[in-house]
Amino acid sequence: MSFPDHIVDRDLWAYIFGYASIGCWFVVFTPQIWENYVRKNTDGVSITFLLLWILGDIFNLVGVFLEDLLVTMLFIALYYLFADTLLMGQVIFYRWKNGDKNKLLVDETTRLLDDENNDTSEGSIEVELMVPKDPARTRRTVRMFAFLSILLSAALVLGSAYYFFGMGEKADVGQLHVLPQILGYASALLYCVSRIPQIMHNFRNESVEGLSLWMFVFSVAGNVTYCVSIFVKSMDRTYLLTNYPWLLGSGGTLFFDFTIFFQFYMYTVNSDRRTINK
Repeated sequence: MSFPDHIVDRDLWAYIFGYASIGCWFVVFTPQIWENYVRKNTDGVSITFLLLWILGDIFNLVGVFLEDLLVTMLFIALYYLFADTLLMGQVIFYRWKNGDKNKLLVDETTRLLDDENNDTSEGSIEVELMVPKDPARTRRTVRMFAFLSILLSAALVLGSAYYFFGMGEKADVGQLHVLPQILGYASALLYCVSRIPQIMHNFRNESVEGLSLWMFVFSVAGNVTYCVSIFVKSMDRTYLLTNYPWLLGSGGTLFFDFTIFFQFYMYTVNSDRRTINK
């Protein structure tokens, strides 16, 4: 959809949505940081999730700077890196303080589909906590999640390729800068993949205890307004292709964030029902 320039001041609205996105990202980690502070525990947060997010932020910051994109995108990239590094520091501090140093290296995503790991070893509290209450149901859910992830990713890639190169006016790839684009796509991949360890962590524990719902609410709001700020600025195909890695990094995470919303609904409702039945 195209917005006529005489009706919409593109620059103005691009900055409005851009700064709205900054506002969302300015507070995105606050709910989780507060949750960790109140609980004095960070077991609900996946270390792998945060590590991948930080790596994505590093690539994103360098790519935005080299590509000379919107100044709001640069501000967001800088704050991304500061905020999630702060959260990572808090997670490491509480796990160290609580004597959970061994959990700093635990990969929550491994062994989820391995039948041998569905049996709890006696005397191993950590393994017992990580074994699903209903292993068969958990495996089915994870396989469905994996199938949908692959299907939606393929549809996104094919649809985008058709839009930029298969219909009407084609994008001019000659205007792209190779290094910033590579960094942008690397950050987009890391942002999307980063959610998977957290999702697997929730599936394995059949719980979202210790995880803040509002962190993901602000994340979705920030990503949506971020994408809108780019679309409002211009719908030119070459412009969109130049910004595509950052559109992908924001828009591509929505499926995974909504999966986490589903986990909040599923595990919170089940927890409430178990409490009532008792």
